[in-house]
Amino acid sequence: MNILCASAVLFSAGFAPAEAAMKVVKQKPTVSSLAPGEAVLYDDKRCPAGMIARYTRAKNRDEIRRGQCVHQ
Repeated sequence: MNILCASAVLFSAGFAPAEAAMKVVKQKPTVSSLAPGEAVLYDDKRCPAGMIARYTRAKNRDEIRRGQCVHQ
């Protein structure tokens, strides 16, 4: 039981720094502004209040995808 709780804490802690490290940009992301596999947050005014859209550039293609809305 204790091992399960400890692993759950370590597992969830592993994702917190990655989410906190994602940068917010002021201009809409383009293929040339992002490195392959890079993700940024951009307020496109299409998300509910208190949330912001995540944009990601594909690793193997020259394309940008608008992801889900995430909490700021």
